Amino acid sequence: MPKKTKTLSHWLQTTAVRVTRVHFVYIGAYILATIVFDSWNLYTHEAVTQLWTAAGVLLVINAVLWLSARQNYANKSLYVFNILALVLADIAFAAYNVYWQQGLASKSVMLFAVPIVTAAVLRSRNILLSTTTLCAAVYSTVAVRYFFENYGQGYRVELWGTIGLYSTVFFIIALLLMVIIKPTNEKF
Repeated sequence: MPKKTKTLSHWLQTTAVRVTRVHFVYIGAYILATIVFDSWNLYTHEAVTQLWTAAGVLLVINAVLWLSARQNYANKSLYVFNILALVLADIAFAAYNVYWQQGLASKSVMLFAVPIVTAAVLRSRNILLSTTTLCAAVYSTVAVRYFFENYGQGYRVELWGTIGLYSTVFFIIALLLMVIIKPTNEKF
């Protein structure tokens, strides 16, 4: 019996399905990195549990959104909702990782690029700038909160300079994405 293929009806549906599929790879890479770091005893057992739980939560959210995106809805705004829900989950995931890795000293700041790029697939400058602003606000809040809860692990000028640098980089990524998503009729 031949397998039935399901045709996607709208570019928003196709985009939502593709973005959630890419997120499975993203989460898989994160889990693989956690396994590698654990196998070299770079993380404590408690840390592995916390990171694995965060990845598991993001995986469940992504799986639910992926299943939802595969459904053919008459109201196309549900696909926008799926992508925006994934963007918010990505921001929360990045924030958790930055806080867990000591705020200012975190190497996980680059995880904030994922929700920015994910928001760009909606081809809306307003959504892209809103997402970027939210990423900058969440990152700065997490960094400041960790800094003052663990006062003495860095210098204030380093805190404000790092927040300014990364927030600016977030907006540079968004501006570069705006160049890409700008509608054009020109052919190359």
